[in-house]
Amino acid sequence: MPIVRCASPADLDPVLDRVRRDAGSALLLFFGSEDPETGQSWCVDCVTADPILRAACVRLRPELTLHECPVGPRSGWKNVSDHPYRLHPALRLARIPTLIRFAAGCEIGRLVEADCGKPAVVEAFLA
Repeated sequence: MPIVRCASPADLDPVLDRVRRDAGSALLLFFGSEDPETGQSWCVDCVTADPILRAACVRLRPELTLHECPVGPRSGWKNVSDHPYRLHPALRLARIPTLIRFAAGCEIGRLVEADCGKPAVVEAFLA
């Protein structure tokens, strides 16, 4: 499974344009950025969900590209109503982690927060 990091919302816009234009399929994973000291996300739900999501994506959807989209540090996400991903017209992201699945150029579903950490729910979403 190819994994591409979209370091900023500006990096994500060309991906979304390409997926829509080419009627493609992709997975977008939004999560709290890694703490430089620990190497783990500051978001507890993201830390729990990460290994579950990655294992299921690799096993069930190896043909899709997984686009990693960190939302930034806690101070830049929590209670920041004007975060670019919250305002993005195609995303309107509210919570993390969020896994969005695109097929045929259209969003076909999302898993949000605790559902991202439930293996059975993730597997059903990706099936």
